[in-house]
Amino acid sequence: MGMSPPVPRLPAAPPRPPLIVRLFTSPVTADAVERRFRRMMKPALRVALALGPFVFLLLLVLLAAEMWTHRAPMLEPRHRAEALCFALAQAPRFTPPMGVEPSAAMVRGRFPLGTPPAMALRMAMHFDDPQVVEESARRVGDYEVAVVWLRVPERGETRHWLVVGWMEQADLAVCSFRFAGGDSELSDEQRLWGQRLLQRILDPTYFELGTLPKVRLRADGGESLPHFGPRAAS
Repeated sequence: MGMSPPVPRLPAAPPRPPLIVRLFTSPVTADAVERRFRRMMKPALRVALALGPFVFLLLLVLLAAEMWTHRAPMLEPRHRAEALCFALAQAPRFTPPMGVEPSAAMVRGRFPLGTPPAMALRMAMHFDDPQVVEESARRVGDYEVAVVWLRVPERGETRHWLVVGWMEQADLAVCSFRFAGGDSELSDEQRLWGQRLLQRILDPTYFELGTLPKVRLRADGGESLPHFGPRAAS
């Protein structure tokens, strides 16, 4: 049997230089840098795309929480007179061309049962007949309601107040609305907007015995009662 020729042995591959050597000796090209950058950025891009919707949702939640903590509180009316003032601020808001400043009060326990509201108003507010411009009475829901336009001197000018009052047992409930303008006579425009105001608040559903109107007021600017129309220049 013949002998096989010897297989030539391949030369061993030279050992790979250490990493630190390669870093300083290998040529660095722009393409190599760009390829390495792309390889590094692909995982980060995938993570960003996966987390993007969750981050956006988290930002919305944080924004909503910030707005919630800084929103003005909602006020509940303490009595019917205050609730009527709140009702004027409900949509559509009462927007007269002149400033109208409301006030509301309960005068408690000072009147005998059965006192007419017009008489109770005179006793509580101490106005006399020459100050009365117009006066009327009407039945609204479960209550007798007195409506009075008053002429009130203030700082050398004449102001007109629209006053609405009714009795709740021995208590007098009063809403008054101070109209801007210093004319000595009640103007047609004031009278017109006074009628529109009365149409808004003298709703029979607001005058149901034992229940308050279901209205609330957002306390913008720290005010406990809303202001209607333009404000006087300070």
